[in-house]
Amino acid sequence: MTTYKGIQGFNIQNLSEDPVPTVAGWSSGGSLNTARTGIRGAGIQTATLGFGGSPPPTGIGATEEYNGSTWTTSPASLNTARLVGAPAGTQTAALAAGGYTTTPTTAVTEEYNGTSWANSNPLNTARNGIGGAGTQTSALAFGGNIPPGLNTQTATEEYDGTSWTSNPTGLNTARFELAGCGTQTSALAFGGDAPPKTGATEEYNGSTWATSPGSLNTARSTVAGAGIQTAALAFGGYTGTVATDATESYDGSTWTTISNMATIRNNSGGVGTQPAALAFGGDPGTGVIATTEEYNTWTPAAGYTFENEGQVWYNNTENVWKVQEFSLAAWSTGGNLNTRRRWPMMGTMGTQTEALCVGGASPTATAISQSEEYNGSSWTVGGSLNTARGAGGGCGTQTAGLAFSGYTYNPANSPIWTAATEEYNGTTWANSNSLNTNRYGANGGGIQTAAIAVGGNQGGGTFVSVTEEYDGTNWTYGGNLPTTLSGIGVAGTQTATLAFGGDTTVPAVVNTTLEYDGTSWTSITATLNTARQAPGSAGTQTAALAFGGTNGADSPAYKNATESYDGTSWSVQNGLSIARDTLHSAGNQTAALAAAGEPAVDAGIATEEWNEGSLNAKTITVS
Repeated sequence: MTTYKGIQGFNIQNLSEDPVPTVAGWSSGGSLNTARTGIRGAGIQTATLGFGGSPPPTGIGATEEYNGSTWTTSPASLNTARLVGAPAGTQTAALAAGGYTTTPTTAVTEEYNGTSWANSNPLNTARNGIGGAGTQTSALAFGGNIPPGLNTQTATEEYDGTSWTSNPTGLNTARFELAGCGTQTSALAFGGDAPPKTGATEEYNGSTWATSPGSLNTARSTVAGAGIQTAALAFGGYTGTVATDATESYDGSTWTTISNMATIRNNSGGVGTQPAALAFGGDPGTGVIATTEEYNTWTPAAGYTFENEGQVWYNNTENVWKVQEFSLAAWSTGGNLNTRRRWPMMGTMGTQTEALCVGGASPTATAISQSEEYNGSSWTVGGSLNTARGAGGGCGTQTAGLAFSGYTYNPANSPIWTAATEEYNGTTWANSNSLNTNRYGANGGGIQTAAIAVGGNQGGGTFVSVTEEYDGTNWTYGGNLPTTLSGIGVAGTQTATLAFGGDTTVPAVVNTTLEYDGTSWTSITATLNTARQAPGSAGTQTAALAFGGTNGADSPAYKNATESYDGTSWSVQNGLSIARDTLHSAGNQTAALAAAGEPAVDAGIATEEWNEGSLNAKTITVS
């Protein structure tokens, strides 16, 4: 006779509490009040201090405290605003030393007592991108860089609670933007930029550094870390082409790749232990973020049962039957926009919980200047563009956005499309220098100070292959696309861009995929399963999401198709609830946002949220 165990591999059980996860991994925590990159931290997962960092281009002194669920802004700020300094200590006894400032490097050391920051004696060598370890009264600072240019350091200094002493024996590998953990007499240094990016790992015994035989499997800089010398965790960082979500654990000799973070990020804060770490802030390549993730390793007490998909059990505490179901990655309904719009500025603008939707056109083709901001549940009206328009490009974050090019819908304008560029500071839009090539139908990627504009249309079937790069002030030409394209999907950064789909001058909608390295475009073999133009896009060059779009040769023309890209191939996922094109996009591959779009009558105010799949306990009802 067939049994449940024979089918599923386990018996129906009688349990006092629901099963627990079988795999150590990352889960969401409370978001920082101030999104930033280059933030540093001290403490443990449930009692963390986060300080400094930068919403580009300047450093800040803002300090926040985390209690295991929520960040609270401290009234005390660093006396010297900075990012990427050396951190040490706990939530109530922290140390910040050195870092990057507007000067651009400082040696200033500050101590935090749980209430305020006070200056102490400075480092002997001013530098930024420094590794740190230890406590407030027994700290270690190592490595770093002394501008101008790259002048990476091996310098190691020890702090006794009053002053710093230089150790004549420095790191074996000079580098900056590295991570550190442990104590002053038993520290670990790993990753960084030598250059090139390195996975080199070194151990400190209180007097000298020794190179470990184990290097990180993913060489990277701006990596975050937690733990001690013999039980460390490395997470996030920048590989030289893209930000990464890679996480590795160290056992005193070898690094092992374990479960990735949910959000790709580099230059985040990191604290805690190997079994219980915290990652907060950083930059996934699309702008600064505020999200927090908690890493936990389950060591369940005797009697715990682990999760299994399809598992059935009786919870004798709740007196209900339950089953473990896996919910596939899917779209769900979010809060509606206040203004119905089609053709908003295309490109990834913000995150799923901090998004920026800009411009567009009304259902009667009147240009819209208004922007709206999303908080994860509802939209509120933000600042208005100086040049009302739609069908242009956009990128950046909710508080540091960029809008460029577009269609003004005003026949009095000649041409009717524009090269205008504007920057958003979270309140108002300010004009900046224009693109070199007028166009609409361009798409954008990157951040406000390092953006890319790809392709576009100049009307009458005149498409362009132009790529332009923005440095926060001016646009300059980059490498041309291999063919003229308009309405192309874009994900990633200025130097690691993914472009997919689009419309050519034939006209014909394509399914091709292209990669940009900051200089030139390369056609790759991976193609979209559904050819389309004007899709939504999110993610990075190696972890992207494409959704929606249109293909006039098909019926229906508007698409709800969603596909994910892993750096090698595209995979079909669950589709949008509402088929649409020229839509607003935000987020990343695991947590994306779609809003507005064409047809305006169906999609114009509708918002959908994309989330990756998960195991969930479902109560069984019997009728």
